[in-house]
Amino acid sequence: MSTPIVMTREQSEICACTHPRILLEANAGAGKTTTAALKIARLIEQGANPSRIVALSYTEPGVQAYFEAFHRLGFTPELARAIRVGTLEDFCAARLKWLENLTVERLSRAEQVRPEVLAAIASARDWASTRYAGEFALDGTGEFAVEGLLDEFAQIKGSMQLLRQDEGFRISPDSTGELGRDFTTLAVYQHYESQRCHFVDAAGEPRVKFRYAGDATYDLARLLASDDPSFGWERHPLRLRLDAVILDEMHDTNWAMFTVLQSLLAVNDGVKFLGVGDRDQVIHARDGADAWFMGPGFAAFIGEPQRLPLTETRRFGSAIAQPLARLAHKPYPSQAAASSRVEVRQASSASELIGWINDALTRRPGLRPDSPRSQLAVLLRHPSAATELEHGLRRQAIRYQTVGFTSYLERPEVLLLRLLLARAVGLPDQFRSTVLGPAKRASWEFIGGVMPQADEARTAEIIERATQANFVEFVLPELLRQTPHQAASRRVQEAMRLAASDRIEDLPRAIAALDIRQLARRVFVQAEAAEDAERSLQGLVHASQTYASISAFLRSLLAHDYDAHADKWAGERIILSSIEAAKGLEFEHVIIPELNRKDFDGEMPDERNLFYVAASRAKYQLTLVHRPGEASRYLRHFAPN
Repeated sequence: MSTPIVMTREQSEICACTHPRILLEANAGAGKTTTAALKIARLIEQGANPSRIVALSYTEPGVQAYFEAFHRLGFTPELARAIRVGTLEDFCAARLKWLENLTVERLSRAEQVRPEVLAAIASARDWASTRYAGEFALDGTGEFAVEGLLDEFAQIKGSMQLLRQDEGFRISPDSTGELGRDFTTLAVYQHYESQRCHFVDAAGEPRVKFRYAGDATYDLARLLASDDPSFGWERHPLRLRLDAVILDEMHDTNWAMFTVLQSLLAVNDGVKFLGVGDRDQVIHARDGADAWFMGPGFAAFIGEPQRLPLTETRRFGSAIAQPLARLAHKPYPSQAAASSRVEVRQASSASELIGWINDALTRRPGLRPDSPRSQLAVLLRHPSAATELEHGLRRQAIRYQTVGFTSYLERPEVLLLRLLLARAVGLPDQFRSTVLGPAKRASWEFIGGVMPQADEARTAEIIERATQANFVEFVLPELLRQTPHQAASRRVQEAMRLAASDRIEDLPRAIAALDIRQLARRVFVQAEAAEDAERSLQGLVHASQTYASISAFLRSLLAHDYDAHADKWAGERIILSSIEAAKGLEFEHVIIPELNRKDFDGEMPDERNLFYVAASRAKYQLTLVHRPGEASRYLRHFAPN
């Protein structure tokens, strides 16, 4: 085994350190995984058994990064396979399988657990109606709340918030408010977990029915934290006689992960540990991650580690590194072979931004001439910011791919508005066949109600079978008459009345009358999702202003709908991504729009870390965009010295 790489001074000190517990305080782009692989190579040279080294990451790309680092360092294929590399979730699932002696189905996509969440919504609503009438805030089937609820569930499990309450804790409107959680969300969570964890199989045996993303780590942590675990010392699932545990991406650690890590280090005598992370990449919304576990938490529960710096970034040059140093208040030397460029630009409209994107694709400043378009990424604070941008890109025939959020054409609030406007101006066939169904269901979820002489199940069947013409002429009026939310019905009818003029200048008034934020609170539960729906429709208003009529605007949306699924949109595209989804990735050119005081600003760690993550994805060029006179305070760090 050889290490054909010139180590930096920091990497040499890390490899030479003999402390049994090492934490690397790393910067973005500083070669975290490569450094972890170098440490593994040194441990093997010192006699560690490769098969007794566990190298963990929290994501599949992180696992792949280990193997790429092994290849760069000259590990033989046999040696690379001998090291126990994987995600923490996979590791926990394997240990649970050994302990439980059964295979539990593992699900990874939201649509796979959608039926379970919808069933939990129905049972939670029934439970709440008998105990806390009027407190359950989710109407309809809850179809469009599923992904948001799953995100909330991940945070609840990751933080182990409920498990850390007193034994007598019970979910109620008062108790959930004290936790800073929404009652409706926790009520659904309670019923969802009951369905998942107390399933009785065909043989009459109780067991876990399935595990979704993050559940294996949570379930194992729950067992480890129990006062009376179902195993003894001899059958402890983490007693593996390990020589070393290496943990990359440690900044994403939450309570469940930390509980597993603490036990793993405690039951393997003499095991060495190396954790690598960047506290400034902690985004708390993601599964309860907390920088505390790299700081005082580690010292309090595991022991005081040797903290070593890993600061020298090779991803980007000093033009990006130095502003990030000022933002994060830490050293940020750059060892990048190529220089980087930062530009701060003003844009008063999405069309200006699109013009720059088009120029960048033509001139490709900062990008290698042979770079694919996917090396240009626009990173967004709010998915709703993509609405006007996507529409403009389609008008310019600039190919793009959305990552981390649904395209604006298929967002529920946009589908609702398109259907209502089509009804108001009398336009038939305004949806592709695959989009019509979601548009009808979106309308039902937002409006509510059941058809005459029909229950909810029969209403769903009628809606599913209705053509667009049948739905807008017969089903929609009945829903508006039968809905228990008469104020919402009046708002919808007023919006359609205003839009019936077909004048594009009346569209803003129609959307304002709809008051989508109020409608959305009953559909999404989360306040942030409702606000995002409102911003999304405002983006449509801005996108519509160059059209002669509402009808013309609707026809353009339909054309874009078909274009989005046509072959001509295949191949290389620019990336439109949420910042969360871009975490761990890098691009040659990164554009961050809407860096305005009201949109992307503030001193709260979550907000600042989001900006840090976004800006540190760029390799050669970083473009920061704000509206004239509204520059975010983050941009002061990028002002010339």
